[in-house]
Order: sequence, then structure tokens, then C-alpha cells
Amino acid sequence: MELTPKVRCALAVARQYPENLGHVEQVARVCERLFDALRPLHGLGDCEGELLLCAALLHDIGLSLGLSGHHRTSFQLILQAELPALSAGERLIVANVARYHRKSHPSPRHEHFAELAPPEQETVRRLAALLRVADGLDRAHENAVTDADASPAGENAWIIRVSGSGDLDTAIWGASRKAGLFEEVYGVKLRMAPAHGRG
Repeated sequence: MELTPKVRCALAVARQYPENLGHVEQVARVCERLFDALRPLHGLGDCEGELLLCAALLHDIGLSLGLSGHHRTSFQLILQAELPALSAGERLIVANVARYHRKSHPSPRHEHFAELAPPEQETVRRLAALLRVADGLDRAHENAVTDADASPAGENAWIIRVSGSGDLDTAIWGASRKAGLFEEVYGVKLRMAPAHGRG
């Protein structure tokens, strides 16, 4: 994970919540791999990739105040956090991406999502879809996945192949459960498989 100024300040905030640090660092690593492998599909640039890593590192800080609604708590904590390398607009994008790592999909009915301009809303949707899959791949918080790649798999379908020494079945199951937003945003069917399996 490249520690740019934006990512570095997000990591500094994440380290204030050490109980989940291993998980969020793992999710950020997987996000980075998925972002690179899926560039032909998402069409985003390096700046958006940095924001994804920031959101990945911060998506679970709300757990410090309890499990219930922690995605919304993370949103609020990100808005209040010391993140000097992020502009106000970037901070709002990161907070929204983290907020949508679980539960509801992004919706104009949600006040803080509605504050974003349409292009920024689309960025949030695309990044949140990637974050959900990466988060699902570490469902057991065991760092099972060490690498992930993606490629087209026929018409209107993509496959993500994962490798690692841990329980890949649970990782694939976790990611498949969280693939709904990805399929909605990108208009493709998402398949998951071990890197050395037949998929």
C-alpha cells in the first residue's frame, strides 16, 4: 500500500482504533489490488484510488462506539477526524464510501450523499462497491486473502480470483454476499473463485 499523504493521514486516524487495525489494513490491501485489476471496468484514476484506501482504513472506526449502526458512526467520525491532507470535498467522499460499506446502498434520499454533485455520487457508488467486496473477502478477519485479480468472464460478467493460505471458501462466501452493489453499479454479474480453482 503506497503511503501517500492522504493515505498516511487516514492510517494515522485508523491507528487510534487498534482493535480493528489488522482488519482495516487487510481490507485496504485487497482494495488496492481490486482497484488496479478492475481499472477497465471502473474507469477511475489514482486520485480516486487514494480515496478508496482512505475509506478502507477508516470504514470500521465506528465500531469503537458499538456494532449497531457503526457504518453511520464511522461516517460521523471521519467528518470529525484530523485528516489535513484531504479537502472538504474529499473527506465527504471518503466518509460516504465508508458509510456504504454495509447495509443500505447509496441513495439521494440520504442527506449527506445528496450533498455531493452527481459525478461525486457516482464516484462514491463505484468505490463503495469495491469496498464492500474487499470487506467481504476479510469477513473472518483472518487475512485469508493475500492476492486478488479480476478479469472479464464472458458477456456482462467478471470474475475475481483470490489466493492465500487461509480459508478462501469463507472469504469468497463473504464477498459474494456483498456483491449486490457491485453488480448494480457496474451492470455485470460478479463471480468469485480461488485463483487455482476452475471457478
